[in-house]
Amino acid sequence: MTSSEEVTVTATGETRDVQSIDQKLLLESTPGTSPIAILGHLPSVSITSADPYGAYEWAVRISIRGFNQNQLGFTLDDVPLGDMSYGNLNGLHISRALIDENLGKAALSQGTGSLDTASTSNLGGAVQFFSTDPNDKRGFTAQQSFGSFNGSRTFARYDSGLLSTHTKLFIDGVYQTSNKWRGEGPIRQSYFQFNTKLQQFVGSKGVLTVYADYSNRQEVDYQDENKLWVKQFGYKTDNFGDWNTSLQAANAYNAQGGGGHVFAGIPTVFPGSIPQIQSGFGDLSNDPEDVGYYAAGGLRKDFIGYVKYNTAITSHLTSKTTVYGHHNNGAGLWYTPYVPTVDTFLNPVSPISERTSEYRIARGGILSALTYDTGRNTLEGGFWFEKESFDLARRYYGTTPQGPGRSIYDTPVFPFWTQWAYNFPTNLFQVHLQDSFHITPSITVAAGFKTSETYTTGTLVGYNVGVNLAPTDSAANYAQGKLTSGKPFLPQVGVNFKMRGNNEVFADVAENVRAFQAGGKGFGTSPWGTTQAGFNALTSNLKSESSWSEEGGFRHTDNHIQAQASYFHVNFYNRLLAIQQGPGIAGNASILSNVGGVTTNGVDGAITARLHNGWTFYNALTYSNSTYDSDYNASATTVIPTGGKTVVDAPKFLYKNELSYTKKGFDAHIGSDFMSKRYFTYTDDNSVDGRFLGNFGTSYHVDEIGPFDQLKLQLNVYNFASTKYWGTIGTNGFVASDPTSIANNTLQPGAPRAITGTFTVKF
Repeated sequence: MTSSEEVTVTATGETRDVQSIDQKLLLESTPGTSPIAILGHLPSVSITSADPYGAYEWAVRISIRGFNQNQLGFTLDDVPLGDMSYGNLNGLHISRALIDENLGKAALSQGTGSLDTASTSNLGGAVQFFSTDPNDKRGFTAQQSFGSFNGSRTFARYDSGLLSTHTKLFIDGVYQTSNKWRGEGPIRQSYFQFNTKLQQFVGSKGVLTVYADYSNRQEVDYQDENKLWVKQFGYKTDNFGDWNTSLQAANAYNAQGGGGHVFAGIPTVFPGSIPQIQSGFGDLSNDPEDVGYYAAGGLRKDFIGYVKYNTAITSHLTSKTTVYGHHNNGAGLWYTPYVPTVDTFLNPVSPISERTSEYRIARGGILSALTYDTGRNTLEGGFWFEKESFDLARRYYGTTPQGPGRSIYDTPVFPFWTQWAYNFPTNLFQVHLQDSFHITPSITVAAGFKTSETYTTGTLVGYNVGVNLAPTDSAANYAQGKLTSGKPFLPQVGVNFKMRGNNEVFADVAENVRAFQAGGKGFGTSPWGTTQAGFNALTSNLKSESSWSEEGGFRHTDNHIQAQASYFHVNFYNRLLAIQQGPGIAGNASILSNVGGVTTNGVDGAITARLHNGWTFYNALTYSNSTYDSDYNASATTVIPTGGKTVVDAPKFLYKNELSYTKKGFDAHIGSDFMSKRYFTYTDDNSVDGRFLGNFGTSYHVDEIGPFDQLKLQLNVYNFASTKYWGTIGTNGFVASDPTSIANNTLQPGAPRAITGTFTVKF
């Protein structure tokens, strides 16, 4: 396809399933839309979120062929971004690493991923993001957007152009703010971000690139819901955002069976219409205490940068080396009714405290590769080394009956209690070697392998620090120790056969492995989320999660049609599951277990047809069936019947389409996105229905008008029918069974219609 088109549904000559989106598609979307959300145009890609832009990190999810984002690999300009999890232990979200307008391209390897991808989590494929280079021409761009929910976004970029020193650079920044579409009180979401990139040409063969990103993101959480609450209290039910109401809910919980101190002068019935889900005073069966809190949020400050040098050593030999660093400070905040604020003598002060999950990442690494190309044979090899220190702590900060004491947008200081704090130093090393050989002009065989080893040590820094809220606690209740994950030999083999008429077939197989996750109690599938005795028992037989992927397909490419159809088969084995001991939000210790495997079979296809007179039609269809291979034991006496059940959050059918029209300075596109039913329990005893969304966008620009290079007006409409649907599921994890949808509050209603208008000027 030409560079002006949006979705590349196939990559000619590849031995793997590779598809991409370019900058044009991102620029036609609503400004501020996450690059992750843009990937939802591709087949086999399921994107869910709770906001219109896919930018709210707690709820944005990407799933590909039965694997969620924690089992995928992500890089920016080859620099590792980790696994895109909310509490990221080894990276950061792409929206914090790159301003959206600076995305040049995103390439998705949906099955096997590339051997040179710097990732320890890419069981189910990899996403490689690439930033734009500075422009050769000097210029300035300013963009202003206004939209639904008091949305405002300001972006500005300056390009130096190519200077006489053979240097060019850009510097840009963005400030965005909008309200949540549901909720009261503190509901403002905002972020500020700064990017700069410099390229220095060294002679005729070398390019030195320097990139830096700073991001300051403030998010207020949408409340995790269940079906009962939304049915009873309405589609827009959310946290209270009012302090007195929150005090009443917490005091009512304690008075009606919660066991905590009951404060005089504060009502002991739940506020508003919450008593409607109770049979009477003291009935907590439908979880009235969790219907709403005062607020919750996420604060993240990141700095990431790299220095890269690419050069041609000879006419056949090239090299590239990247040195990078990343620092993160972050906190997840929640005003909890389960731990009261107390003074130094343990006297209750307030029925609510502010609980935090606090993160700090300091990591740096180097990637280097050599490529030898003879035209018929391409041999490439390289290594990746990273050293990291990851800090994670669970702390509590005081409130008063008069107020929370601080803004949800402020990082709290001076905790009255630190429940626990960990440090995880990690070293990882990967080596890869691959060869692509053209046996004939029509047949190409690619083969290679990588070695991946990760060494992580969990060290308990402290527990029960401050007031003595846990007098019986001990170090034995926390896991410490060292684990090694990875494999010395992970092969990948592929073949491509070009036929007549711009047709080709391809096939490949690959094995991948996922490193163990660092984390404390209640954090994902971390081996350190248990007791010391539990950790010691795990280390004797714990195996890294691994996958074996097979895929094959057909491609056709010409000036009018790009099409691809693929079949895929995946065996995911040594699947680790942290079996929760109590509600997920409580943060209790989990029991990590190997619960068997998952088998995925499916087909997908996409076609882009360039019609006459500026019309383009895109279609993508996926059928994917991911099922658990066996039952698993939740305890010595409890067997969870998951064998043959469909994997959670893995829709079987996906369908996307888009009709677009371009003529001179006018662009318009309308598209739809269908996703079938998704289960949110491991036994498939509860699910959310399929959903169908429609989106629309149009723009008009004029070039070379007066002193301006370009003036542009743009309008975008998300969910133009304002369909009510379930967005993200599993935000609070998954449980074995929840037939009434009250055992685990883990659903997010999808956003209603959102309209955004944008004005852009370039000069």
